[in-house]
Amino acid sequence: MKSRKHIIFYILSAVFLALVQEAFFNDLRIFGVKPNLTLALLCVVAVRMNFTEAMIYGLSTGLFVDIVYGRYIGFYGLLYMYLAILIVFITSMLNYGEKLWWPIAVAPLPLLLYGVLESFIARLLAVYTGEALHIYSGGFWTHFGVRILPVAFYNCICIAVLMVPIIKFLDRKSGGFQ
Repeated sequence: MKSRKHIIFYILSAVFLALVQEAFFNDLRIFGVKPNLTLALLCVVAVRMNFTEAMIYGLSTGLFVDIVYGRYIGFYGLLYMYLAILIVFITSMLNYGEKLWWPIAVAPLPLLLYGVLESFIARLLAVYTGEALHIYSGGFWTHFGVRILPVAFYNCICIAVLMVPIIKFLDRKSGGFQ
């Protein structure tokens, strides 16, 4: 990306997707979960960013999620920032053709890692603040199968759906997907 306009565009896109998520996906739950569209957009667009842009985009999008949904300011900001850096680190050695479809092919692993970390840290904070007595009341594997796995699956579907219009839009612009 060559200018700050791209980062602002992606941040506004994340805000728009968060509004769409709250407006429509409350009724479109699968297995009792709704997707995290801001996280799906992060996985799609971080492949074309450098480290600085990914840090700014991940932190600002995560802080937006913190302000709108979170209980602890900065929690999602840091998680999104680290996830964006991880994606850029993994894709920085790939060429254009490999980078283009990376989010669909490899997204489940970072999404599962994000889900496990987010769930563990959020529950650890809940135990620390006295909001919960146990980290996982039914056990980790029950929580993994009921919450983390369905959310990651739904997010992978959303990434596959978001990839097509975003790639068409980015390839239409001058400079393409570089």
